[in-house]
Amino acid sequence: MLNRKYKILLFMTAAVWGSGFPITKIALNYGISPNAILAVRFLSASVLLFLYLCYKKEKIEKTEMKLGLFTGSLLSLGFSLQTVGLSYTTASKNAFLTGTYVVLTPFFAWIFTKKMPRKQVYLSCFLSLTGIFLLSWSGENFSMQFGDILSLLCAVFYAIQISYMSARIGNKNPLHVNFFQMLSAGILTLIYNILLEEGSVFSFPENRVQFFSVTFLVIFNTLLAYSAQTVAQKYVESSLVCLILSTEILFGAFISFLFLGEILSFQSLLGGFLMFLSIFLAEFEWKKKK
Repeated sequence: MLNRKYKILLFMTAAVWGSGFPITKIALNYGISPNAILAVRFLSASVLLFLYLCYKKEKIEKTEMKLGLFTGSLLSLGFSLQTVGLSYTTASKNAFLTGTYVVLTPFFAWIFTKKMPRKQVYLSCFLSLTGIFLLSWSGENFSMQFGDILSLLCAVFYAIQISYMSARIGNKNPLHVNFFQMLSAGILTLIYNILLEEGSVFSFPENRVQFFSVTFLVIFNTLLAYSAQTVAQKYVESSLVCLILSTEILFGAFISFLFLGEILSFQSLLGGFLMFLSIFLAEFEWKKKK
């Protein structure tokens, strides 16, 4: 029952992240640069978590700090590679190639935990990746370009971040770890913004739409969502974590359909069905006949 509660928490996290797609798109359309959004998101979330931890006056362990700083650096690299990759490839290819972290995560988890993934996880990963393909692909010919390589590298960093966090979180306080994760990701994306985007973050916000959209992303998609994910990873295996979180692309498509008028085709619905089927299969316990 406890385990189920944290799986529901992961679904809620995926839904919130899905809502971030149209919100981020609106913010970008109103002139804010990608790494500026990330820097504001992560640094603001770290400040809010710092104030909370000061209020609680809890002792922070050195191992919590190390884990958070490391996973935060992976997070910043993943986000930035995905963002830069998007500049050199199509949105659909970027979404699909980034989504390959679903397949990579169980293998990195194997490396970090020395535990082989359950057999049904392989089928679940294949079904989930097929679902992501159907949701994101728009019919263009496939050929590997520079942006596609960056998108694949992004998937590698996401997979390492999820599997390493699950393997090392143990009895550590998730909020302590997440504070350092947000701080690390925030500082690094700030550096990326200064180096690659002329420090545009220092002119934020330039208009009201930028302010309110990024505020939504800070509170819901960053502070609450990443705290929820870190807590849930104490109780849910990493292969299932990535399968559930991958449904963010499905939630994103549905929310974009509701609020931005984007088309939700039969292909998208089939993709969504396969993604949920993959989670069901991963949950199902195969028993040998005696």
